[in-house]
Formats: sequence, C-alpha cells, structure tokens
Amino acid sequence: MLGVCTALELSRRGRDVTLIEGAPRVLDGASRWNEGKIHLGFLYAADPTLNTANRLIPGGFAFPDLVARLIGRDVDTLATDDDVYLVHRDSVVDADAFSAYAERTAALVRHAASKHRTARYLTDVNAPIHRLSPSELADTTTSDDVVAGFRVPERSVSTVAIADLLAQTVHDDPRVDVHVGTWVKEMRRHESGRLDIITNSPSGRDAFAGFDVVVNALWEGRPAVDATLGIVPPSPWSHRFRAGVFGRADQSSLRSAVLCTGPFGDVKRYRDGRFYLSWYESGLLAEGNAIEPPRGEAVLTPERGTQVLHGTLDALSKFFPAASTMRHDAQEVEVHGGWVYAIGRGSLADRASTLHRRDKFSMTVDRGYISVDTAKYSLAPWLAARVAQIAVDA
Repeated sequence: MLGVCTALELSRRGRDVTLIEGAPRVLDGASRWNEGKIHLGFLYAADPTLNTANRLIPGGFAFPDLVARLIGRDVDTLATDDDVYLVHRDSVVDADAFSAYAERTAALVRHAASKHRTARYLTDVNAPIHRLSPSELADTTTSDDVVAGFRVPERSVSTVAIADLLAQTVHDDPRVDVHVGTWVKEMRRHESGRLDIITNSPSGRDAFAGFDVVVNALWEGRPAVDATLGIVPPSPWSHRFRAGVFGRADQSSLRSAVLCTGPFGDVKRYRDGRFYLSWYESGLLAEGNAIEPPRGEAVLTPERGTQVLHGTLDALSKFFPAASTMRHDAQEVEVHGGWVYAIGRGSLADRASTLHRRDKFSMTVDRGYISVDTAKYSLAPWLAARVAQIAVDA
C-alpha cells in the first residue's frame, strides 16, 4: 500500500518511478488481505496515554480523500457502517475502563477535526459514543462472554476492492515502471551517493542501478534490507503472519463488530457486499522476532486454509449465529493473509504487552534512502504523500 501510493504520488509530482514487487502482483500481501480499519484510535484501549490514538488520527482523517484522488473515485461505498466494540469478559481492559477510554479518544478526535476542518472521514466524527442497552447488546451478540458494547464513529474499508483499483491505476500510469516477482535482497551505495537495488528476478536481471532516491516500503523484511546499508531498526520488534476469511455474501445478516480488547476477533461487512472475518487464535500462523520473518512457517497450504476457515467460523458463531451459515450463504469464500510488522512484543492477552501500543513507528532518511515503517494500513496514503515530497526535495 505504501509503495504503490508513493509511486503514484511521485508520478503526480512529475517523477519517473520504478516499482519493485516481490509477489506475482502488486498489493498481494497484507495490503490486500486485512480488515481495512481506518484507525482513529478506539482499538488501543490498553494505551491509556492516548499516544497511539494521537499518532493514528491524522492518517485516518486523510485516508478517504487521498485514496480517492489516486483512484479517481470516492471510497465511501466500499466502507462499513460504524463499528461496534464488544468488550469480552477476558478483555485486558474492562467495560468501564473501555468506556472512559472511548470518551477520551472521541474528544481527541473531535478536537483534531475542529483544527483541521478540511478533513473528511468516513462518518461523522462528532457523533457521540453510544453504549448499547441490554436489549441492543442482546440483538448484537448471543454470547454471555460479551459484557458491554459501544458504537463508535470509526469505520473500515474493503481492502480487496481498493487493492484492485490501486493496482489498475499504477499499471496504467506511464510514469511508473512496475516489476513484479522481483525480490529485493540488498542495497548498495556508490561513492557518488547513488543507490543500487540488488534483486532476485525471474527475468535474470539481478540489479536496478543508479537511483538518486530509493524508498523501502516493505511490510515485512524491511529491517533486513535496511541492515545492508548499516541501518538498525528500533527494537524490540515482531513479525506476525495473520490469516482471515474473505468473501462476498450479499444477503448475510452479519454486522460489523470488534471483540476487544485482546486476542479475539472481528466481523466486517462492507457496503460492496464483501466481508472479512477473523479470530486471532485461528489466524495467527507464524511469528518471530528475528530481522527476517519466519516465512517458511507461514505457508498457507489448502489444509491450513481449511483449518483457518473452520476455526474462525466456529469461534465467531459463538458470538454471532449468522457466522455459522457463511459456509453456505457466501457466494465467495477465501482464506488469505499477510505479515504484520510492529515495534513491540508479547501476547495481546497481556495488558503489559507493548503490542497494545502502536505509536513507535518511524521513518529513516539517509542520503536518498528512505525507509518507512507503515505501522497501519490506514496510515499508508498519508505517509506516502509525505515520503513523495521528501523524495522530490532530496
């Protein structure tokens, strides 16, 4: 997402761009296969400092208009309705603490909106936090493990649809030279300061040479490429490969909801008929703390895909009975995943885990080499606009 958006931003600034993608097609990893939450901070109730919310809000506000400008259409019809956060009895943040956090975050969002009146989010960010009544809660979930529910002004977008639109746009752009199936191995800097990109390419081409500016926009393995130039990332970090269930079910009664706060799951129902389902325990296929992710452990074989599908639907069915019928109701059902890179470690079941904070992402700029920790999908277009300007000014 960051690489494609940066390429398009640079093209619009009159620059020629070489876009190198390791997969067989662009936007074929976590940028396509995720829930698409356009974060305003409500998910991070275990960060009472509000530092995570503060860092996520600008990207969330910017996302709709920046993406619309790149693809030539708005994304409102690809969004969900407002999210409902359902507090699990085993949540690391209890219902009253979540309520207080949500109110503080909503106030932060409203204040940010008042300062940036041109920002256009996907819903009215001035809407109040609504705590579900007992009857509303019973209408939302059948599980006694949910102790409270809150409707908040935060939404998600259909990442599959947006990936298709962005991919078409970047392939159609005459200023962007796209190379897929090309794996970046290392960087080399000449005495002149110019940069070479060393790759494994099916075409036999092993290097792209002589760049004034290179942007490392990888979502996993980015620190390993940085290290070839002697750049050491902040630590501790973690790589996690998460898989979810994607598909289309035009007639399903499932509604968007987030089970929080901890290693639970979510349901997303987008207005284009697509859906996303996840259950953390079923979808976490691999994790590691080395500079390279444990890619061999994350191969999504048909057997593992079936396990993710059944494990996810079985778990979510205990909360949302309509999930149990998705095997039959959906016109399309697929299991896909991607790597998540984060500064932090630990279990989401542990309140003290640093993964409950996502405010530590950063950018390194070193003589024309720009390495960017995207951190969250929702931040990618906002960061891309900034990276493109830095590249033009370099």
